Amino acid sequence: MRAGLIRLIAALLCVCAWLHARPSAAQERHGVVTLDLRPTAGGTPTHLCVVSESKSERARDRLWDLLEEQPEKVGAAGGVQTTAWRVRPKAWDGADDSVAHQQCAQDIVGDCRPRVELPTSLTQANDFYAACTFDSLADGGAIDDPRPLFVLLEHLEGSPPRIESIRLAGGVATIGVGADLDRVVVTARSLGGAYLPHARSERGSKEQSSDVGPGSTRSVLVVLPLRPRCQIVELTLPRTTLQPDDRGRLSVRAHGVALDVDKCVGPLLGNEVLQLRLPQAPLGVGSIDVELRASGGRPAARFGARYDGAWPERIPFALRFEQVSFRWRRPSCIYPNDRCPAATLANGIECVGTPTKTGCDYRCPGTVDSTSIDLDLPVEVTFEKTSPVQRWQDTLAHAGQTLSSYVDADKIHLDANVSDWDTDTPDNQISRVEIFGEDGTAKQYGVTHVPNLQLKVPGASCEPVRYRPVGDRSYDEGIANVANGRIEFGPPYRTARRVGFNVTLAIGGGPAWTSYAGNGAKPPLYFSGLGMFAIELRPRKPKLSRLAVEFRMGGTLGRYAVVKRGDEDTTTSTSRDTGWARLLFEPGLVFAAHQRLAIGVGLGLGMSLPFRRQEDIASDRLRFIASPNFDFRFRVRRWLRLVLQFRGVVHEQPFQLGTPSDPFSPKHDTAGSFITLAGVQASF
Repeated sequence: MRAGLIRLIAALLCVCAWLHARPSAAQERHGVVTLDLRPTAGGTPTHLCVVSESKSERARDRLWDLLEEQPEKVGAAGGVQTTAWRVRPKAWDGADDSVAHQQCAQDIVGDCRPRVELPTSLTQANDFYAACTFDSLADGGAIDDPRPLFVLLEHLEGSPPRIESIRLAGGVATIGVGADLDRVVVTARSLGGAYLPHARSERGSKEQSSDVGPGSTRSVLVVLPLRPRCQIVELTLPRTTLQPDDRGRLSVRAHGVALDVDKCVGPLLGNEVLQLRLPQAPLGVGSIDVELRASGGRPAARFGARYDGAWPERIPFALRFEQVSFRWRRPSCIYPNDRCPAATLANGIECVGTPTKTGCDYRCPGTVDSTSIDLDLPVEVTFEKTSPVQRWQDTLAHAGQTLSSYVDADKIHLDANVSDWDTDTPDNQISRVEIFGEDGTAKQYGVTHVPNLQLKVPGASCEPVRYRPVGDRSYDEGIANVANGRIEFGPPYRTARRVGFNVTLAIGGGPAWTSYAGNGAKPPLYFSGLGMFAIELRPRKPKLSRLAVEFRMGGTLGRYAVVKRGDEDTTTSTSRDTGWARLLFEPGLVFAAHQRLAIGVGLGLGMSLPFRRQEDIASDRLRFIASPNFDFRFRVRRWLRLVLQFRGVVHEQPFQLGTPSDPFSPKHDTAGSFITLAGVQASF
């Protein structure tokens, strides 16, 4: 009996123990939360840190120990602010500078370093614990370009989840939690890292029914769409290759923020592909601008493109020209060094040129307004110059090309500055300049009151050009240098001829007198023709060229009209003509008083000789004479002048008028005349 009672008590105790142990077994159930990590672009996370408010053996590291001490304020749409904490390399067992290359810009938009964003209400006083791991399918935890992800795991009902295990494999994370997933709702959301944080949590869906035995594991699947902060994209540049030494002249802007080329641009391999760590477009519209500065003889260029969405849809992403550059090599000597011809592309884009030592550097368009241009190479380029207006075309096949076209050789014009020419000096006017071409042809251009000339010089080059001024004087051919698109004549008087010649022919007459004359004798008249050949010496310099020295040779040929009266008691009279010649050598001076009027003076020295013997000649001895003269010369042509001359002759052989009362005295008796002459003068 006693033994039966003991067995009954033992059975009751077992039943009580079993009833007491049953709820404990239910509480010891374990659950598995599966995270399906699906990045919208780029690669899957290389490291995962699951954050919970509950500390466990697996989640024993405080979240704040994985973050930098100093936070950063981040503004969002609607004026909402969050606090960003940069992630320490401790989260992925990396070196302290393992993500320094991800800081593409000082601006937070271009800072691709991992960071966690939390509400501003949370501080380090709040306890969060993290369990971290790396992708088991990767080579290891320490990699050069880590992509960590921080995920906050929460229970909407019940205490925070206690993390017991965590595993990451190829974008799928399995998290073991000590909780009855039948009674709680599991949510997860991204806190950041290499990916953007979520504004709301994602609810999990249960994969198993709750009708299982004690100790079984429940599973919940949570799908987390991820958006990376930055990703490496490939860009292609049109008809432009990038060499390794181009990095120094490369600059990149993404969404208006300048990126660090050394950190966020991949290797340059001598092709058209550019690898870029690109931040996500903050407003859903992205822009990429790439500029190559001119350096080391390589031309400048700008490329760009716009796209809708966070990332370009098509990879590689093709950029288009925002600005194209090329060079134009000017023809030597015949184009000015200080200006560039206007250049316009076939699509109407105007280019801006900058003069260089060898030509011009063009950028099309001259200013960039951050919009791509409708440009496909090859494209036709139209050049245009002024003074005179001329156009020519060439073809641009690739950016940075050197073009060397110019107008046809028979249409070349050169400038000539004649503003310093003294063209109005009387009797030294310059009216035209004559240019001789390579084929011997000559063209004349007026220079009066024209400061600058545009001269057509077919086939012009750096070789000198032959020219000759044309004006009142005679000029020899000169040689003008060609440089900087100009003909450099120099002072035109250097080619003026110092020695000139002229011939003067004139006729006239005037009264004569003699000291050997009788009472009542009537003075005779002298009629004469004048012929003179002159050598003219004129200085070249304009200030002195109005004055010329002449050496004249010639003389007069004429006759005396001698009227002899009869007896005093008669009224009859007789007349006889006596032929007379004079040979003269005459120095003189000529002064140009006006453009058409010159004044000349001279003193002739020579001899006079009657060439018909008459009894009226008082003596037949040879007499030397002096003939002062004064004349006015009026120009009607460059080579022709009208001359009015007043000439006197003294110390001639005396002739007899009437019956002289005194005997002839060779020492005291003399004759002379004053003649007014009119004629023409030809110069050559």
